[in-house]
Amino acid sequence: MTLDQLGYLDQDALRSPYPVYEELREEGVHYEKSVNAYVVSSNALVTEVLRSPDRFSSANTVGNPVAPPGTPDDPAALSPLLLLSDDPIHAQRRSVVARSFTPRQVGSWEEPVRKLVSDRIASLASLPDVDIVRDVAKPLPIRVITWVLGIPDEDVAGFREWSEVITSNVGAHTRDDPSVVEKVRADFSAYLYDILTEHAADPKDDILTQVAQTDLMEYQKVRFVAEMLVAGNITTTHHISSSVMLLAKNDDVRDALREDRSLIPRFVEESLRLEPPIQGFYRLALHDTELGGMAIPEGSRVFVLYASANHDDDMWGDNGQAIDLTRTNGSAHLAFGIGAHTCLGAPLARLEGRLVIESLIDQVETIELLVDPDEVTYAPSFINHGLATLPVRLAFR
Repeated sequence: MTLDQLGYLDQDALRSPYPVYEELREEGVHYEKSVNAYVVSSNALVTEVLRSPDRFSSANTVGNPVAPPGTPDDPAALSPLLLLSDDPIHAQRRSVVARSFTPRQVGSWEEPVRKLVSDRIASLASLPDVDIVRDVAKPLPIRVITWVLGIPDEDVAGFREWSEVITSNVGAHTRDDPSVVEKVRADFSAYLYDILTEHAADPKDDILTQVAQTDLMEYQKVRFVAEMLVAGNITTTHHISSSVMLLAKNDDVRDALREDRSLIPRFVEESLRLEPPIQGFYRLALHDTELGGMAIPEGSRVFVLYASANHDDDMWGDNGQAIDLTRTNGSAHLAFGIGAHTCLGAPLARLEGRLVIESLIDQVETIELLVDPDEVTYAPSFINHGLATLPVRLAFR
């Protein structure tokens, strides 16, 4: 198996890219034509890149070409605002909402989110068939992030579909019908523009008001909120479904969590480490530099593989490919990145992941996969890593 197979969305490679990553780590930093970038795969060097914004820019994080200097933003685009910016602009923009996503603030949301999760898991008992992706991992995160931001309940239904269309081309070679994509962007933008205008005129104690009151251009405010909505549900969807699959595949782990619930946060970290929702992002070399003994010319793309770093034996030891609930450095994984661009919503994603596992442990006796783990289907992307479907049989307690 090669990086070419992963880049061309071979299902076997998408399902388990980790043998490819092991080969890449052994080879070291090198140029890969299939991704048109220098590939960085070891934990130490991925960390070095992410902690070196003076050498590596985030302007091409999702792989798109960087606009020439002085090119104005496209007001019609919904490209990420935070993800593609560098300091000091990135820090200024992030500070607008950073206080709303601290562990302490997110902790204050635990009980209402717990009820949403518990009710959703309980509802599965009445379904004729259960698909964890369709019935849990997709509806929960979008409901939570819209609630957190201050989106009215009656407007939630369309957000998941909008998010999926907007992210469907990231790390993929096929594109949706351009007219469909354009309509979704237009509808999404128009809705967000209207609701931000309302919050500017009638301030509320919510994140939408915080964004509405900034001095950003109006279309940048729309991009800001769109980024939080998309990032706040797509990656968490993938994390939740991967966690449930790991739980279903490991009866001994499920038994250990039921016996000692204090281990659930450690399981969440192991799930994030072993099956990170983002496999990797790009960076741009700002000047001639060197990485792992390889010369990187100015202007070169660098593909930074978080998922490979999370499986690096040099960091995680000989049991790095397995769930280890005694691991003391489990939270040092790179599923949320590291450095200035550490995922803003990491505390919320951790909360949702933990509460889903807690609710399953409380309400469900057994989880039986209805598809062979070697045959599950993944979304067609080499950047976003997530199950397309996960049919299960649940025995409720």
